[in-house]
Amino acid sequence: MRTHHREEFLVTIAAALQAAHSARDFLASFPAMLRRDFPLECCIVYYKEPEGNVFTSRGSEGHAGALPSIPEEADLIESFTGRTEPMVDEPRTRMYFELFDRDGQGLFVRDRINLVVPLHARRYFRGLLLARVDGRDRAVVRSLSTAVQAAAVMFIPLIEAERLEFANDKNFYRLFKFDRLVLLGQMAASLAHELRTPLTTVLFEARAIKGRMESDDAIAACCEKINREISRAGRLVESLLVFSKFKDLKLSHFPLREFVERTLAEIPPKKIPDSVTIRVRAEKEIRVASDSDRLQQVFMNVLFNALEALAGQKGGSIDIRIYSEYDELPRNIHHVIAIRDSGPGIPDAIKDRVLEPFFTTKKEGTGLGLYISYSIMKTLKGDLEIHSSGQGTQVNLILPVR
Repeated sequence: MRTHHREEFLVTIAAALQAAHSARDFLASFPAMLRRDFPLECCIVYYKEPEGNVFTSRGSEGHAGALPSIPEEADLIESFTGRTEPMVDEPRTRMYFELFDRDGQGLFVRDRINLVVPLHARRYFRGLLLARVDGRDRAVVRSLSTAVQAAAVMFIPLIEAERLEFANDKNFYRLFKFDRLVLLGQMAASLAHELRTPLTTVLFEARAIKGRMESDDAIAACCEKINREISRAGRLVESLLVFSKFKDLKLSHFPLREFVERTLAEIPPKKIPDSVTIRVRAEKEIRVASDSDRLQQVFMNVLFNALEALAGQKGGSIDIRIYSEYDELPRNIHHVIAIRDSGPGIPDAIKDRVLEPFFTTKKEGTGLGLYISYSIMKTLKGDLEIHSSGQGTQVNLILPVR
């Protein structure tokens, strides 16, 4: 590609980045743009996901079949973490491409991939371009690699800036929620104790009235309604007390996959519809030091919410994924139990309210389930994240390594 053609290509890239809804969304159109300017028979871009330390395809042109995700520890990824030069499939590199094909689950052989170009920008290594070209035409390989790297220097910083901005907003929101959590805990303890006595008095008096006037059906019905509402208020009080007075942590070491499978086995079969499929995936053996009873309380609450989201659907699935990830530096590692359902997702109008205390869309709900779960995860030095779209909802239970 001649210099002025490369400049035109980069101008096109800049315009596409500006037109895209987000810099990450731009990646889906990048392979098609490359195929318009270069003689590529196949073109696939892999980019690092914001979570999970995996690389997934963000756009493909001319490929045949499904595209697998590739973990960060795979040979294909590690080989290019510190390498900025492209690699062409030739006799001296054939052994590497055979290794890469294992990581790509046959992708390299199936699509006859013979070129890998790493995507670097400053200190970031964020992805790979996989392509099928005429490997004998070194000029094409050089011009393609130069153009791809120049484009990467443009879009990688934009994608990372978006990611960091989102992470900063999320951290600020967490701190804000945690301050509210502490304040609510103090208020909850006082309020629960103050409510217990008058509620008990009203309940006893209502029972006495009903006992004296059982012959009056209207009064008996009113007393029965009072009993139900007082019982509901009592459950709220108990929830407040549970929320505000956690017992000491009982830490123990246990494997997360075994914990998840044991918890699922304890759920009565009638609680899980036959039409719902629950799958558990674990990338590797992960052990944590945590309070298994409290973690189980959170896990069960989230799981039952997922089951309720699938109510009324024909079929449905819940995918539970267990993995480790880190933010930039390996020492910042944490473990995640991600619970994703295939339900309709949380409506946009209430997405920002699902962690608010007493907010609920359930007729008999207290609105404290998710908020208590969030507070438990905080006591475990972890976090709870909720991501939802029209394809379902995912709740991440995040635990520290130590």
